[in-house]
Amino acid sequence: MKVMLVAMSTLSKLVLVVISLMICPLFASEAQIKPWPDADLDGVPDLKDACANTVNNKTVDASGCSENQRILAQKHSLSVMPLLCFHSNSGELFPRSCSETSAIAVRFEFAKAQVLISQQPSLQTLSRWLRANNVPLVVVGHTDSVGEATFNQQLSVERAQEVKRVLVQQFGLAANRLQIKGMGSTDPVASNQTAHGREINRRVEFLVNVQ
Repeated sequence: MKVMLVAMSTLSKLVLVVISLMICPLFASEAQIKPWPDADLDGVPDLKDACANTVNNKTVDASGCSENQRILAQKHSLSVMPLLCFHSNSGELFPRSCSETSAIAVRFEFAKAQVLISQQPSLQTLSRWLRANNVPLVVVGHTDSVGEATFNQQLSVERAQEVKRVLVQQFGLAANRLQIKGMGSTDPVASNQTAHGREINRRVEFLVNVQ
């Protein structure tokens, strides 16, 4: 009898092992991380790519730009003064000649506050506009809806702080012109039900602080 029980126990264990080997690959395939989109196939994901339309087979740097693209971008940034429009803390547009706000924002990876290389052109444009317009800004951080409210609130503040740090240290703006504010996940501009919507909501925007 004992021999039979031991044999049955061993057989049961073997059955469980076989079943687990059959089921695990199914879960593994579901859990596979999808590769980041890379539209121009230069090896730099779109989220980190400052030059998303690079010609195939061109050598690029860590920001996804070829040497020619870097030179052209520098010439363009120096020759053209950006025309930007922002909401103000009074609820009006600034400058008053504007009819709609500019689509300028700093994007972030999930649950991170680090400013990506791909966001440098937006910050460069903003810094040039600020040098031509002597107004203070509110740097407003946002998150998607994933995670606890307290975590997202702190993350939104950290994103605003990091953008301010880059504007001050890299672009030479005065720190007292930049006030920070965190909104957590309370002010989405897209649906948090989709990955694309959540990506858009992970952002820092800017508000002119009219005195």
